[in-house]
Amino acid sequence: MASFSSSEYVIYHPEKLGLSDLFSYFLFGRRLHGSELVELKTQETKLTGFNFITLLTLILQKILLWLSGPLALLGRVVEFIFNLFSINGGPFKLLLHLLTGKLVIPKRDSAEFRSLIGHIDGRTDLQKPKPFLSFYEPNVDKTSLSVINMLDLTMMAAKIVYENEAFVKNVVTNHWKMNFVGFYNCWNEYIKGEETQAFIFTDRPLNAQLIVVAFRGTEPFNAKDWVSDIDLSWLSMGEEMGRVHLGFMKALGLQDDKDIKKGWPKTYVGTKRLAYYVIRDQVTALLKINPDAKVIVTGHSLGGALAALFPSVLMLHQEESLLKSLYGVYTYGQPRVGDKKFGSYMSGQLNPIFRRYFRVVYRYDVVPRVPFDDKISQFSHFGGCLYYKSWFKGEVLKEEPAKNYFSLFYLPSKYFNAWLDLFRAFFIGFTQGKDYRESFASILFRLVGLIIPGVASHSPRDYVNGGRLAKITIAEEHEEEEAILV
Repeated sequence: MASFSSSEYVIYHPEKLGLSDLFSYFLFGRRLHGSELVELKTQETKLTGFNFITLLTLILQKILLWLSGPLALLGRVVEFIFNLFSINGGPFKLLLHLLTGKLVIPKRDSAEFRSLIGHIDGRTDLQKPKPFLSFYEPNVDKTSLSVINMLDLTMMAAKIVYENEAFVKNVVTNHWKMNFVGFYNCWNEYIKGEETQAFIFTDRPLNAQLIVVAFRGTEPFNAKDWVSDIDLSWLSMGEEMGRVHLGFMKALGLQDDKDIKKGWPKTYVGTKRLAYYVIRDQVTALLKINPDAKVIVTGHSLGGALAALFPSVLMLHQEESLLKSLYGVYTYGQPRVGDKKFGSYMSGQLNPIFRRYFRVVYRYDVVPRVPFDDKISQFSHFGGCLYYKSWFKGEVLKEEPAKNYFSLFYLPSKYFNAWLDLFRAFFIGFTQGKDYRESFASILFRLVGLIIPGVASHSPRDYVNGGRLAKITIAEEHEEEEAILV
């Protein structure tokens, strides 16, 4: 197990934020240290002072917690209405079914039921094989893997994991013609419920060459997911590995938020299904049957964070056999998961093994720009970035532009690009083919982006389109980033 000292931590409690606290902080610059809003054990003196970003984050979290109940109810109503129309064949057939007594009522666990994400982008088929640039696909032997567009496969997996088990199994089995292994609902200690979802599939039932793990991301109507995304709490993994995002680790299965050794025992003996242990054990079992298989881990949004953190716990436990088979991590719209020391450690461990680590960002997507990387929280990305610019022009960068969401300098550009995305949505079906035609739900979601720029850019639809349409260039000034990604 990797070396570590007594764990340091900072844990914020936005649920305890009150109006009296706001007056104290804004008027008198009251320190967070010593208040009930924060628990900490650290020698970082910067963390004891007043910081506007920290307070703003707590306020946003408090608002989201207030809205969590109504937002969840709204989500269920919206998804029911969308499915009522889609399952019955549209508004006219819905009326006909209603008049003839043939109305079909949506069932949330059926293979036909789709989440809001599934209505924003209803595509289920993979892109047909074609030649790709060298950094699109791993450098493997002339096998079935060499004709797979990894950006398409991994993003589609990261997209359909938002759906229920029956839907996912149907897509993997009947649309992709691959082998569905299992769908897992796991305990999320941050949310206090079975809110961490993942599924596993292989490219074939026997002699599999590819094992894919996909983690579910932030659900649009799950306010607690958003609270976790912007949370600034962290836990140290030791002097060598650095600090990690506490909320994401708890979603992955961390059992103690103040002690990394107690939080991540190598052998779990509890009764709850924890994502890390469930996925680790299942993939280990698959590798025993398919010893030559390569493992890919992927996720969108919160799922991308879990995909990026999953190998860090494998490293902590020195799971060398599984790490040797771990072939790539592909994340889309991923939030920051650790500090610079953690990033340096992960880059040093992953690059010699993976040959490439993909972190993909579409335009001004808000989620990769949180949690903030200010001087107190110090969260930072690592591993380079494949950045989709206007009209799906891709560029390999060290980090995306406008790295913090509230940068006023980029505000005009954010709104301008939100309008461009909405404008393109009406025509892309004509210019690129019917497979790219945008749904009514997608148009509505883009309208939200006109109010809160960056939210609509988080749509999985744009990440799927990017993997299929983007022409990627590497500027001379980014030769270092090319070395990271290629």
